[in-house]
Amino acid sequence: MMRWLPGIGVGEMKFRALLRRGPLLPSMGAAAAVALSIAAWQASARDDAPQAAGGAPPAAVDVAAFTADGQLQRPSNLDEWVFLGASLGMGYNARAFDPNAPGQFQVVLMEPQAYRRFVETGAYPDGAMFLLSFYNSEQKVSINRSGFVQRDLDSFEIHLIDRRRPGEGHYFYPFDAKDTKTAVLPPGNACITCHLKNGAFSGTFAQFYPTIRHRIPAANLQEHNAG
Repeated sequence: MMRWLPGIGVGEMKFRALLRRGPLLPSMGAAAAVALSIAAWQASARDDAPQAAGGAPPAAVDVAAFTADGQLQRPSNLDEWVFLGASLGMGYNARAFDPNAPGQFQVVLMEPQAYRRFVETGAYPDGAMFLLSFYNSEQKVSINRSGFVQRDLDSFEIHLIDRRRPGEGHYFYPFDAKDTKTAVLPPGNACITCHLKNGAFSGTFAQFYPTIRHRIPAANLQEHNAG
């Protein structure tokens, strides 16, 4: 299942499985192609650098914590992050909707300091983090007799935007529900290309975020709202 949506993509679980099996070793020809692709993605990401209303980038937010080997540590205050948007069973491939099995709830939150900086400046600061959490759906729980409610957390991803770091400036970290730390996905992964191509604002799917959608330039939304 392609877990892309409001803020962070998927292909990540496939990448994570590959990472657990060992390093990715493409052929020399494939490696060259990957290198060229990564260079293009890096250029796109840098061209998308945040600019505040006055033209200068907003001051960075340094909240993300890393282990000595570069793994992102699970933030301790995820329950305090700001709600941006949610969906149920969203996917990027056309298929018939099954009302009895609608898929997962996908909930997007933003780190509070970065959110406040965005509200103040109209741009994402370096160090901004977005949380995409996946919850299975369930029926007839407690007093619920119609519709669906969220079950416990299944997994989550964090999208870090930081153009001060080497690489594309966008970094995706997939977590299992109980993980306390995790490694970044490889450079040039499908999440980055999808976000830069289809995200309405600075590599994020802001077109799906009602909390901040009114703060996104109308031209951006119009470009990415076509079916």
